[in-house]
Amino acid sequence: ESIASGIGGVKIKVGQPDMREDLRRLAAVREHLGADVPLMVDANQQWDRHAALRFGRAVEELGLVWIEEPLDAYDAEGHARLADALDTPIATGEMLSSVAEHVRLIDLRACDIIQPDAPRVGGITPFLRLATLADHAGLQLAPHFAMEIHLHLAAAYPREPWVEHFEWLNPLFDERLETRDGRMIVPDRPGLGFTLSEQCRAWVSDSVEFGRS
Repeated sequence: ESIASGIGGVKIKVGQPDMREDLRRLAAVREHLGADVPLMVDANQQWDRHAALRFGRAVEELGLVWIEEPLDAYDAEGHARLADALDTPIATGEMLSSVAEHVRLIDLRACDIIQPDAPRVGGITPFLRLATLADHAGLQLAPHFAMEIHLHLAAAYPREPWVEHFEWLNPLFDERLETRDGRMIVPDRPGLGFTLSEQCRAWVSDSVEFGRS
């Protein structure tokens, strides 16, 4: 259904206590989607270094686009060892909250796909600074969450990026992102191209003003 709607790939969660169940589910999804549909997995920091390596070796033949956050988000050395040991690319970075923390990933070659989150790293300007460093290191880019912001930033990246898509954010905005043939279309509306919906305003429970004397 997602592929039919124009989505360019599918990502599923892994990291269950019994790794065999992860491998069974993943093999079933790959068989269902076929070999040509891009498939990624996200472990959300569930493994130690040994488990992550075992999983990575077990799924090499499935042709995954990436294995995301196999280790603790701050274990840059461990991610670097995995990235060096496996053919499947390693993706991480979404939990980091500064450009400096991402620079450590870059310097250690701790990932093949870097996943900064613009709101977490301080906004658009720090994100663009980080993107320049990532491009210089030859990394792919797959920003985390906040697709309404990241679509524009990813479109400015010199290397073809990935952008996550979350349909459950739709009630927040009057507009909808358009996906077509695996591509997310950059809107030509002013600013980021989105306005808050009445539903979103109804969910507001409190407000604060800053900067007034």
